Amino acid sequence: MTSLFDILLSGFARTPENVAITHDGLSISYRELLNKALAVGEVLSRLPSGSRVGLLCENSINYAVGYFAVASSGHVVVPLDTSLKPQQQLGILEDCGAVGLIMSGRFAAAGSVLAGDRSPVELLIGEAEVDGLSASAEVYLLDELTQDAGNLTLPDSIREKVGQLKLYKIPESGLPHNCSDDLAAVFYTSGSTGAAKGVMLSHRNLLSNTVATIEYLRLTSDDSVMVILPLYYIYGNSLMLTHFACGGRLVIENRFAYPKIVLQSMMDQNVTGFSGVPSNFMILLNNGGFSSSSFPHLRYLTQAGGALPPNIIRKLADAFPDREIFIMYGQTEASPRISYLPPELLKNNIGSVGVPLTDIELMICDDGGHRVPDGEVGQVVVSGPNVMMGYWNQPDEQARVLRDGRLFTGDLGKIDENGLLWLVSRQKEIIKVGGNRVSTREVEECLLAHPQIVEAAVVGVADDILGEALKAVVVVTPGQALDEKTIRQHCQAALGPNKVPKHVVFMESLPRYRSGKINKPALTA
Repeated sequence: MTSLFDILLSGFARTPENVAITHDGLSISYRELLNKALAVGEVLSRLPSGSRVGLLCENSINYAVGYFAVASSGHVVVPLDTSLKPQQQLGILEDCGAVGLIMSGRFAAAGSVLAGDRSPVELLIGEAEVDGLSASAEVYLLDELTQDAGNLTLPDSIREKVGQLKLYKIPESGLPHNCSDDLAAVFYTSGSTGAAKGVMLSHRNLLSNTVATIEYLRLTSDDSVMVILPLYYIYGNSLMLTHFACGGRLVIENRFAYPKIVLQSMMDQNVTGFSGVPSNFMILLNNGGFSSSSFPHLRYLTQAGGALPPNIIRKLADAFPDREIFIMYGQTEASPRISYLPPELLKNNIGSVGVPLTDIELMICDDGGHRVPDGEVGQVVVSGPNVMMGYWNQPDEQARVLRDGRLFTGDLGKIDENGLLWLVSRQKEIIKVGGNRVSTREVEECLLAHPQIVEAAVVGVADDILGEALKAVVVVTPGQALDEKTIRQHCQAALGPNKVPKHVVFMESLPRYRSGKINKPALTA
């Protein structure tokens, strides 16, 4: 595989008639998906090569059609967060200069903003008619472009590539030397630690991480994964790329607000994998009957997108003693995966995020970028083919995190005597309380160890005396009574007086981004 589009071709080469996606009672084969992507890509090819094309679709078959249509036409895909307001989405389109936009019908009402006179969009492909567009914009309906896709004859160049990919063995074949270093995608971060940044990822970045992830998960064409994570989110994107590359299947379920529906779908569809962020597992273990359900085909579970508290990991391991549980670590800037903890090491290393993926070098460095001895805490620094090209239009921020080809992650951690990585905190989540450095993660884990607390988040707020004080926001088990004094006593007994939250706020649920991550700026406000 040399380019992002080769991932879809790889799945087609292996299992052309197999189902690639199941969603909402509908299914599409690899052959159909490829034909539709090529049909849409034919229209996109009228744009200048390397154009940025926004993709604004909820998780669906058409999301994958649009994603690989952009890839097939030699352009750069820019997945858009569907939870943002139209003006925020327009800001991203303006920032990256997107001249193309693929949009699902759900967002048609925002078309006058996203493709109006202010927008750089020149070509719009949508599921429904849109009013208020720029007079110069070309407009196409997705269904009309793809209605005859089944009769499409594959170009000779693609037939030749498919023939080559039939012989390509993942991961044994690795990446070819001519893998493209051109820009393939721009993923905008959620902005949880400031303004959203456009993370530029090359074909090599995404392909190398895809191949390495397939290797440790041992994915094959027999695997199918339950997709509850947004595909515009880099973790969700990884699920799509890894399963398509080996001819597996995505089972999309957009109703995670109703956990029992998700669990039933997992059983009905015989999924072999489930992937989630910490909040997904907390919700399922506490409310959804996750641990009491039977999943005879389930082979593995993966967790990333933030630290899962040790007590929740133990609860998950107890609930699924005969399943492989992969605790993983990464970030968008790393395409996304950096490390994973092999399941056989989980029992004796709860809290570790494991070892780096193939071809990734991981080290712990001081502020000057020098490696520190094993066991000492420093910043996690990564190098390898997964490290991003940089940030779109943000050279100063890029220079801060990219130095000599190395990615300074902003995470603090240490490597133990067995070579396993343990994360301590994010640098931006170290709060200075009266001169004492406090890790919000440590306090959150303490809170979650209380039997009556099901969710917790800790942030720093301005304080006239301390400079900064700890604010804890907690969600209590329904029907249970818990007061501030009890929570403070619990923290003082476990952590000491310097790490006791000054403010305690009770909520029915924590505010979250669509990815499932906690929206801490909202808690600070």
